[in-house]
Amino acid sequence: MPAPYKDRFAGKKVLVTGASQGIGEATALRFAEEGAQVALNGRKEDKLIAVREKLPKVSGGEHPIATGDISKEDDVKRLVADSIKAMGGLDVLVCNAGYQIPSPSEDIKLEDFEGVMAVNVTGVMLPCREVLRYWLENGIKGSIIVNSSVHQIIPKPHYLGYSASKGAVGNIVRTLALEYAGRGIRVNAVAPGAIVTPINMSWVNDPKQYKAVSSHIPMKRPGEGREIADAITFLAAEDSTYITGQTLYVDGGLTLYGDFENNWSS
Repeated sequence: MPAPYKDRFAGKKVLVTGASQGIGEATALRFAEEGAQVALNGRKEDKLIAVREKLPKVSGGEHPIATGDISKEDDVKRLVADSIKAMGGLDVLVCNAGYQIPSPSEDIKLEDFEGVMAVNVTGVMLPCREVLRYWLENGIKGSIIVNSSVHQIIPKPHYLGYSASKGAVGNIVRTLALEYAGRGIRVNAVAPGAIVTPINMSWVNDPKQYKAVSSHIPMKRPGEGREIADAITFLAAEDSTYITGQTLYVDGGLTLYGDFENNWSS
C-alpha cells in the first residue's frame, strides 16, 4: 500500500530503535516513503543494512546505521550523537525495540526479569533522555513515540516482566509529556495488539493457533506491522500537533473486552 502523504516528512530526521525487523522496519519504511531521512538502530549491522536497502532514497541523504544496545548508557549516548551528526539534526524519536521472555511467575529468573526491564524500560528512558537534551539545547520542538503494547493495561500471565515493563512505559510517556509540553515537545505511545511480526511466527504460521488468536480479536484478524507504522507516523506528524501524553491502542478492538460482545453478565 503506497503512503498517502508522499512528502509529509520531507526534510525531517527520524531515529527508530529496533529497526531491524517487524514493526520497527515497517515504521522506518513508512517514514522514508513520506520523505524522512531515517537512522536505523539495532544490534546487528547486517540486518540494518538489509532494511536500509528497502528504503527509498530521500533528499536528506543516506539513511544512517546506528548500531548499539539501547539498554547501555554509553551505547545510547554514542548512537544518538552519531545519528544527529550523520543527519544534521533530529526531529522524531521512535522507541520501538523490546522483547519478552515467558515463564510462570513463581519460576521467573531474576536475570530474565531484569533483562526485559532493561530493554523495554531503560531502553526507552535512555534514548528519550539523550534526545530531550539535544532538543532543549537547540530549541527544537520534537516528537517522541514509544511502541508499547495492549499489555500496558491488560495483564499477561506468564509474562510478568513484559507486563511490568509496558505498564512502566505508559507512565514514562505521561510523565515526559507533562514535563515538556510547555516547551513544545510531544510524547505519545502506540499500543499494538496481536500483530504479524517475526517474533509471532509461532502462531502466525500455525493455522490452528492463528485461528485461536484471531477469535479473541473483535475484528477477527491480527494486525500488520504497516498498520502500527501508520499510527506511529500519525503521532509524529503535523496532523497530531495537539496530542500529547496519550496511548493510541491499535488492536482491532482487543481492549474492548470482546467477551462482552454477547451479553452474559445481566
